[in-house]
Amino acid sequence: MAQFLPFRGLRYDQNRVELFKVLCPPYDVIKGDARDQLLARDEHNIVAIELAARYGETASDADYQKSASILEQWKAEGIFLRDDAAYYVYEQEFSHPGSSQIYKRRGVLGALTLEEFGKNVQPHEHTLSGPKADRLNLLRALKTNTSPIFGLVGDDDGWIDALITDVVLSKPHVVATDADGITHRLWKVCDDETVNGIEAAFENESVLIADGHHRYETALNYWREHGEASDSSSGVMMMCVSMQDSGLVVLPTHRAVKAEIPTNFLETLANFFKVEAVEGLPNPDVNSPSTQIGLILPDGNYLLTLKHESRYSEALDRSKSPAYNALDVVILHRLILDQQLKIDSEKLASGNFVSYTIHSADAQKMVRSGDYTAAFILRETRVQEVQDVANAGDKMPQKSTYFYPKLITGLVLRPLD
Repeated sequence: MAQFLPFRGLRYDQNRVELFKVLCPPYDVIKGDARDQLLARDEHNIVAIELAARYGETASDADYQKSASILEQWKAEGIFLRDDAAYYVYEQEFSHPGSSQIYKRRGVLGALTLEEFGKNVQPHEHTLSGPKADRLNLLRALKTNTSPIFGLVGDDDGWIDALITDVVLSKPHVVATDADGITHRLWKVCDDETVNGIEAAFENESVLIADGHHRYETALNYWREHGEASDSSSGVMMMCVSMQDSGLVVLPTHRAVKAEIPTNFLETLANFFKVEAVEGLPNPDVNSPSTQIGLILPDGNYLLTLKHESRYSEALDRSKSPAYNALDVVILHRLILDQQLKIDSEKLASGNFVSYTIHSADAQKMVRSGDYTAAFILRETRVQEVQDVANAGDKMPQKSTYFYPKLITGLVLRPLD
């Protein structure tokens, strides 16, 4: 794989701030007036640097420069302190939405040397141009990675997991519980034996990007701007998690759509699916060998089960792999959104016709309110499916996976100098 190296992190001085008040979610989930609410919690909340303008607003050059000025001011005031070179073990303790079971997801934070997508660094999802432009402008101003990309590694021999297990036996350097009840723990790892062990364990691992495609592509673009020989821009902060990790949770991302529903919609769907009316929210069976999709319409809910004898083969994308064409989300997009509701790839990319949520009850509310004409409830995509699609050289449709929970922003930053 590309090299995965320790770095000199920048962290809040816990004697100066209450850490739980200054952390924030990733930039792309800070909606509405959430930026203002975070700053009201503490004026030193990392969102002042991470998000140059409120959600829905276009940041100006002055906004990006203000973020950079704030970062420099906080460093000068000692709000942020610089570590010696280290890896960081990061643990999130959380409960699964809708479940009381407690999970712990663990990984290693380091600096991944950049390279073009290929065998060693694989994407699994398509990206949009808007977020990449924003992230590039911010990176140009800050010259700092503010939030880690989330990567997955095979760790077939369990070496990485064993190293992490040894580290977490000691007291963490950072503990903070956020507003969602998720506890974040961070261990700074700088002893030579463990550092050498981590570096060796990652030496032959490839990385599958689980979340943060826009930020990785942004880092690549910044690197190209500054020349591939530039050490300061040749890496990006990444959290690497073993695919065998017991706390790896992937949630489905449901779709609510704005489209004209044909009068014969259910009859047409019956050519491909067994259509069953259901009481309450449709709940696709994750163990069903056939694709199942929940359908919510203004006047009723349905469960759609793909017929083995259906004509789906006629709608296959022959340029894509069998792994890609077998995905529930691809079947939804090709058979229903595109063919029946006329929401093609251009309309999907515009963001005006489809909204996303991980909560099926919210999807139903969106339809019942009249703001959306239909919603589709999906099953979660398994990690192995994500890997199979990436190995085949394909990218999944955007918002195909939701690795829960998101990585918090503000535990550690990575300056490029």
